[in-house]
Amino acid sequence: MTDQSTDSIWSHRQVPAWAHTVGPGWTALLDQLHHDLLALAPDYQLDSLTIRFGALHIYIADRFDEAGEYDGGFMDDATALTDSAETASKHTCELCGAPGRPHFRGDQHHTWITTVCEACRTRSSALASHPGSQRA
Repeated sequence: MTDQSTDSIWSHRQVPAWAHTVGPGWTALLDQLHHDLLALAPDYQLDSLTIRFGALHIYIADRFDEAGEYDGGFMDDATALTDSAETASKHTCELCGAPGRPHFRGDQHHTWITTVCEACRTRSSALASHPGSQRA
């Protein structure tokens, strides 16, 4: 099996397939994570990639070697990489990639946390308060 066919088999469960679920400011974090995970195992798979409390939460699928044994070494290394990306997301603006911090946002019905820089927070607040703008 060629590398290209392996890529097509696993690509729907790798980081790039989930990139559309986060803001553009975290693209570099996800690109680096994908590159690093590919170096560990080209066939790595994600169980999930979500945003909670203004930060990434990334779960790698268990991996087994050719003999069917659990690959604990891979999981340790992969978890260190995902932990690093999650920590970086807590300090990186999800919208532009500049240094940021978690901010509470919301209205009378919902409250959520986003990690943004001051400029994006101010710009987002101005847009949200503009008559005619609505949260989708």
